[in-house]
Amino acid sequence: MNYSGAQLRDRTIDAIITEYKEQLDAALPETRGLFGSVLNDFGPRFTCVDHAREQRLTGMIVSVEKDKEGLVTCLDESRHGLEDGDFVTFTEVQGMTDLNGCNPRKVIVKGPYTFAIGDTSDLGEYVRGGIFTQVKMLKILQFKSLRESLAAPEFFLTDFAKFDRPATPHAGFQALSQFKAQHQRLPQPRNAKDATSLVVLAKKIDPDADEKIITELAYQATSDLPPLAAVIGGFVAQEVLKACSMKFHPMLQHLYFDSLESLPTTLLNEQDCQPLGSQYDGQIAMFGKSFQDKLANHCQFLIGAGAIGCEMLKNWSMMGLATGPDARIHVTD
Repeated sequence: MNYSGAQLRDRTIDAIITEYKEQLDAALPETRGLFGSVLNDFGPRFTCVDHAREQRLTGMIVSVEKDKEGLVTCLDESRHGLEDGDFVTFTEVQGMTDLNGCNPRKVIVKGPYTFAIGDTSDLGEYVRGGIFTQVKMLKILQFKSLRESLAAPEFFLTDFAKFDRPATPHAGFQALSQFKAQHQRLPQPRNAKDATSLVVLAKKIDPDADEKIITELAYQATSDLPPLAAVIGGFVAQEVLKACSMKFHPMLQHLYFDSLESLPTTLLNEQDCQPLGSQYDGQIAMFGKSFQDKLANHCQFLIGAGAIGCEMLKNWSMMGLATGPDARIHVTD
């Protein structure tokens, strides 16, 4: 069976480059504790047939200048809503009839009620009327290969309060891949020696990488949190649909997310986060055993078990909420 796309997880970067040879459209997700990463690589010429979700814009016009600029004026009080680079065609124009059903003309916005469509000097004189309609054109997007994007990344911001953050996890996730290749394992939870080793690897990739953030990434490397996996998984599922359908603009090209604000205020030690051989070891590695015990013995009341409520119940189940002998989840709907 032949495939044109892949969603890859739990592979080292070198393994991905070697095995897939960058010939597939790929979405590469990874979650480590409170950190998430997604890379899209849909090839050097990805065709997007509808890069925006909005309906096509349309409106009435009252004049078209016969000159090199071709200034179009819309009906008073009717903003056209177009942007530079949009394309339009026309219907019901009287006088300058060559515009009716014309090939799409590129728009240069001049104001909220005016836009230019280029040279109209060889057309007839405009008399009255007309309707412009936006034409959605094919958009060709160029994705860098995995190898190229690692060296010269293009970041997709998820939090404008952390606009300078992405470069650090970009180096950190690459360092994690190197650490795993060298030691055949990930850094242990809250292990200072492993964290120092990861910082050294990350600094070789980016000397300006934030040591505190890289240290936290090392501490959380073996952690797996269902809510974060749901967020990143949902995002990647959308990107896969975009790659398959070629509809809507995909993410370019590296996404890095973190929720370090969710860290507990109480500092944990290595012993608190050791695995117990339970299904909740991924959370224990992040928040410690005492926190997991609190979750297990917690009582929760949920109002409404619809779309959001069902997702909450699924996450609570995977987190081990109210799994203790005296805990309860009450649901009313």
